[in-house]
Order: sequence, then structure tokens, then C-alpha cells
Amino acid sequence: MYLDGTTLTTLLSDAEKAAANAPAIAAAGPRYTSALAVIEAAMALPELGEAGVTAFLDAQGIELRDMPPGHRLIAGALATEGKLKERLHAACAAYYETEVFVLPAGEPEAPQPQ
Repeated sequence: MYLDGTTLTTLLSDAEKAAANAPAIAAAGPRYTSALAVIEAAMALPELGEAGVTAFLDAQGIELRDMPPGHRLIAGALATEGKLKERLHAACAAYYETEVFVLPAGEPEAPQPQ
């Protein structure tokens, strides 16, 4: 799964939401993010800066990956809809061959017994 800047910012600034979503994030398999997402989160949370954001990534096992090559980023962004940053994050996720992780609205539901 790919964590975009908005998700990183939310998880870093809301300990309750981070704790509530930790099981879903951990169970999602490989976790990735991009330099774009780190910059977005570091700008939104200047008190943490890059070091605080990357420390969080390390602690959560989220791999910081290089940005897609320009031609792949452009093609991916043009192939999606939405605002520019949403398109860029979607292009990164597509390049990493994964989906963008979306935090659930409201409180996460408890897993149902099967």
C-alpha cells in the first residue's frame, strides 16, 4: 500500500487515529511512500521536519521509495482524475504497483469474526 502526504500527516498529528489504524496498516502488506509524501507531511508539521517524518516511517516499516521517472510520473498523473497532488500520489502508487491507502472516515470498525 502507498501512504500519501495527507495520510502521513494525519497519522503523525493524531495519535488516536494512528493507533486505531495501526492494525489495518500493519496487515496491508508492504508499505511504501514517496519523497513527495514526506515533503508534504514535513511542510504540514514543521515541528517534526524531515527527521521526524522519516523516523515515523522507520518505526512503522514504511519504505521511502524514489520518485517514478519523469515520463512515468507524467503518464500516471495524466491517467487519473482529481487535484494535482492526488494525481501525483496516484501515479506514485501505480509505479510502485500498489494502491493508495485511504484512512477510513470516522472510527475504524473492529474486525468481524469469521
